[in-house]
Amino acid sequence: MMKGLSIESILKELDFTKKKDKQSSKKVSISKTKKFHRKKHLIEKTILKTLDDGEIIYGEQALKRRFPVWLERPTVDYDVYAKHPRREAREAERALDKMFGGDFFRVQPAQHPGTFKVVSNVNEEGYADFTRPDGSVPFDVIDGHRYVRLSVEKHHRRKSLSNPEYGFRHGKDRDALNRILIYERLRKNNNSGRRR
Repeated sequence: MMKGLSIESILKELDFTKKKDKQSSKKVSISKTKKFHRKKHLIEKTILKTLDDGEIIYGEQALKRRFPVWLERPTVDYDVYAKHPRREAREAERALDKMFGGDFFRVQPAQHPGTFKVVSNVNEEGYADFTRPDGSVPFDVIDGHRYVRLSVEKHHRRKSLSNPEYGFRHGKDRDALNRILIYERLRKNNNSGRRR
């Protein structure tokens, strides 16, 4: 037996895994899959509509919002800081289910404690992660939504790169940090290439 793990915590983890397996093993009809793929272009718009004033978008979407097209990395999910992450994830899930006209999404806890994911029941992809921030988060308002400042993103990427525990995401963080630096140089030279 591994040190530091109680039998109860192992059983809870196994039970959680079984629940996830049951949810993901449900068969999805062809008509439901067709409806999902016809409407999936509306997911981003629907998630943005559910965001309140106190919620701040961070991660790749915060970068994508500022960068020119050629600096973007393709991403579909939103990372959002919220005071009540479970409640906000449920709100986004309900709005998406209403827009799709059925039970197309679910909320489940993410690997990081206190983070909740909005996941599609059709393709098992995550479309939004809601987490509680540690303290106040500096932000900029862009097109009516709050996006974390680039300085915060830079700090988080550097912190992740210095921690060997996050080695699995070092490539992605190194790329994001380099793209931030390129964007800052572009802005400094008044040659922003900004698309929006």
